[in-house]
Amino acid sequence: MVSLSLLTNTLRAQSGCTDPQANNHDPSAVINDGSCTYAPTNYTLTLVNNLSDTVQETSGIFEEGNFLYTFNDSGNGPKLYELTSNGTLNRTIHVLNATNVDWEAIASDANYIYIGDFGNNNGNRQDLCVYRIAKPAVLNATNDTVASEKRVFKWGDQVQFTSAPNANNFDCESFFATSDSLFLFTKNWVDLKTRYYALPKAWADTAIAVLRDSFYVNGLITDAHYDSIHQRVVLLGYKNNGSNFYTSFVYALWDFSPHSYFSGNKRRIEVGNVLTVGQTEGITLDAFAHGYLTSEKVSSFVVIPPKLFSYDFSPYFSGDAGIENTKKENRISFFYDSAKAGYTLKIYDSFKQARIIDLSGKTLQVIKSSYTEGILSTFHGKAFLILDDQSHPLYLP
Repeated sequence: MVSLSLLTNTLRAQSGCTDPQANNHDPSAVINDGSCTYAPTNYTLTLVNNLSDTVQETSGIFEEGNFLYTFNDSGNGPKLYELTSNGTLNRTIHVLNATNVDWEAIASDANYIYIGDFGNNNGNRQDLCVYRIAKPAVLNATNDTVASEKRVFKWGDQVQFTSAPNANNFDCESFFATSDSLFLFTKNWVDLKTRYYALPKAWADTAIAVLRDSFYVNGLITDAHYDSIHQRVVLLGYKNNGSNFYTSFVYALWDFSPHSYFSGNKRRIEVGNVLTVGQTEGITLDAFAHGYLTSEKVSSFVVIPPKLFSYDFSPYFSGDAGIENTKKENRISFFYDSAKAGYTLKIYDSFKQARIIDLSGKTLQVIKSSYTEGILSTFHGKAFLILDDQSHPLYLP
């Protein structure tokens, strides 16, 4: 009995809040139980540019290479818009075999781009769907039309379809893609929670979105993005504080169990109000904890143009075991050798596996030797060295 009691106490001591930035950080905890709480956090977004009125109802965004891709929501045509990194409209892409009933979210994986036509302000839609488009077709700079495939689904737990404008819990404006699933996050007008559901990556006929969990966000979630390299999620939202005076926020989620996005740290970051950022609708997140955020045009008590912002949330993840874990950093040397006209990578520790990946997780180079010269001579930008279970940021000018 004594031994069992000691074992029980030891196991309890291992679980707790593991984030050093949290109010209730437990230095003895080695297993994060999702209990971390945080002081109010405010962050000032960086304005990149006002957007063209062509995308004044931008409702989602994703980043690929040097470009951003967005679209307008209900009442607009089935079109994607390619923007430069400073927000300039670069290309219009017409999506064939598609109708924009209420497009609200966009997601991507290595092979496809997914458009969520599941905006549901009245809560009574029975034609919810996702359009799937071959990613290379969208990224091809010479294309102005792309084909799409329509996939219909319904909420697994919805049984009533009475119209309740802005007074239901089955609206949705957010999703992202993982290696095996699509995960959708609802916009709950009534209880100000978000529920998340799972869909398969591909299906025929009508799929059932399976409810996984819910979380009280005290607001309306309008977009989500997933960093697959470090398993982090950002949820974008706003709260109506009366008379349509919105305040915007982001929830940063990390250190969660696989496919259990509310089981880890949940930090709310206030990013401004309707007068400073407009109505926030789209967000991206890369593996450096940087990203972009878009807001649609406001034309009510004041006129505010659509905007593109950037952010850097890396300070909030300092307790994470991902990119900021530098316990081996002094055992790695990465530099440009002018004599050899190329980059040289030296790894001073033994390793089983090593590779360099880009921000999408694509392997750029497999490292076979602890001393590698002429590395990635054709690649420029941000990348990661994955050394066994550790990740290390690299930047090639």
